[in-house]
Amino acid sequence: MTSELSAGEALKKTQDGTLPIGSVEEILKKAPEDLVEEVLDVPEWGCSVKVRSFTAAQAAAVKQRGFGFKGDETLVAWAEMEIMQFKQGVVEPAFTEDQVRELHLSSGRGFARVIEKLDELSKIDKEALAKAREEFLQSQKSEEDGVRTSGEAESDTQ
Repeated sequence: MTSELSAGEALKKTQDGTLPIGSVEEILKKAPEDLVEEVLDVPEWGCSVKVRSFTAAQAAAVKQRGFGFKGDETLVAWAEMEIMQFKQGVVEPAFTEDQVRELHLSSGRGFARVIEKLDELSKIDKEALAKAREEFLQSQKSEEDGVRTSGEAESDTQ
């Protein structure tokens, strides 16, 4: 059973550092409200665009599209990642993927400005993603080469 709190009570609880545990229904109802929408001035283009942060599914799709593997090597497809980010994150005006690709080839600072804002709104840290993929590959390679981690050695002795 969840107890309904007034807005003032919820604010006080937040200030105290605790929020009540919500129900699934409450969370699903509130989830769309955590997306951030902003109008971004792009002086290089002489206009503005409306951008929106990504849902968890959109952010995962952007990350997945941006990385590939070739043997032991991690391939980072920055261009593909940025094209997908732009297509999903710019909500007004709405671009087709072909239009985004054309813009990607012809624009510099304006396109970069939009991508930087989308990274900021959606908390995407591309350098951290690349590093995490490399660390994962190294750990996989170590396991394949028969190198044990300290946790594996401990579990063998128990």
